Amino acid sequence: MLNTLATGSGPTLVWAHGLMYSMQFESQTGWFHPLKDDGIQRLRFDARGHGLSPVGSGMQDYLWSAQATDMLNVARHQTFAPVALGGQSMGSAAALLAAMQRPQEVTCLILATPPCLWQSRPLQVQRYRQMQRLLQQRGIDSLIALAKRYPALPAWLLEARPEHAKAALQAMRQMSQDSLMDMLEAACQCDLPPPDSLTTLQIPTLILAWRDDPIHPLHSAEQLAAKLPQAQLQVIDNAAQLADWPQQISNFVLQHAG
Repeated sequence: MLNTLATGSGPTLVWAHGLMYSMQFESQTGWFHPLKDDGIQRLRFDARGHGLSPVGSGMQDYLWSAQATDMLNVARHQTFAPVALGGQSMGSAAALLAAMQRPQEVTCLILATPPCLWQSRPLQVQRYRQMQRLLQQRGIDSLIALAKRYPALPAWLLEARPEHAKAALQAMRQMSQDSLMDMLEAACQCDLPPPDSLTTLQIPTLILAWRDDPIHPLHSAEQLAAKLPQAQLQVIDNAAQLADWPQQISNFVLQHAG
């Protein structure tokens, strides 16, 4: 059973976090979720092997397609009404795949900082392979030390909110080395379906992107916005704009509810 949390009231948004993050990390950073009820119900969960959820049985449980199925199952345990789906990075990929599986059950999509996709995916796979080698040779503490030295966040965000890098390290420390190896292997096998397969997905989509992050390149967000027929793209480059994201997400869900 995945660790889930429902907060607020109103139309439901089911939300998935990014790779090596957790619900706790997102609560600490405040990137996507408000402190108070703002008119929607947020249904969040820790993905397998993350936070307080149990680890998967193998690499296949960490594929984006498997996480999409988990997301739909979390939604159905809460309500049989159509819901909004959203997530960050890995979670955004899972949300998009879930919407492609069950478009009739989705009112809208929120895709925050989409990961490297399509032509840029091989470069990200190289990064994951390097992380795997470090894990095998030196263990998870060495990987955490590397992440501390080179935080995977935009420079403007690190300057304004250095505590967010510490929260990311805290999330990594909660993970087991074996499950992290499986997650990285799954990430190496993942990508979205071909771009043209997205052109028939008639679901209102809000794409939230930020600049200066090679792990979540603006190009990925722009490609998605070009292919998804009802997408709108918002790009930020400072912490003040980031603080607006929770309300923008809620407004988008309310706009397209029911």
